[in-house]
Amino acid sequence: MSIRETAATLREQTSSKFCYNKAMLIEFSKIRGLVIFEVENQSRVAELIDFFIDEDEGTVEAAIARSFGVIRHLKFISGKEIVELSKSALIIQNEESLVPPAEMVRLHKKYRKRAKIIGEKVFTKKGQYLGIVNDYVIESSTLSIVRIYLKKLFDQRIIHSSAIVKIEEKKIIVKDNFEMAKPEVVPAGARAELA
Repeated sequence: MSIRETAATLREQTSSKFCYNKAMLIEFSKIRGLVIFEVENQSRVAELIDFFIDEDEGTVEAAIARSFGVIRHLKFISGKEIVELSKSALIIQNEESLVPPAEMVRLHKKYRKRAKIIGEKVFTKKGQYLGIVNDYVIESSTLSIVRIYLKKLFDQRIIHSSAIVKIEEKKIIVKDNFEMAKPEVVPAGARAELA
């Protein structure tokens, strides 16, 4: 049985214990430090630190976590081991999904040189500077970046993932001609649909 089939079975069996969402848009800034649960023993095992983002696809390749305990070790979780991502928890199969960085050799080698998304500069293909990423949105069922939020002095912009050409170590390249949106002003007291 594949991991996805197992995850589907576990969702059915544990639906009363966890709240599973089909698809949700989640801002990364709201889930940094999120608790990571494992389904097998239904316990807290770590906290989310960051993601490895695939530079070509714009999807989560792996999660970076810190284990709980007196000595908090850095751990990696393959994107394939993630059962569910919601605004309240990242759920993995079992504690064995948390592996020391050395076990994921390719990712371990590029850990310090990876594109961190937040804080990266954004340029068009022609080299025009657009701003710095101050947040991004992930679609929970596909673990894909949907859009990035930019800030440049007092100006804020939103760039949809379809405009992203390449994610590199120190910068993100976007198409030259694309429609950039300004964030909407939400009236005080209004509830946002975004997690």
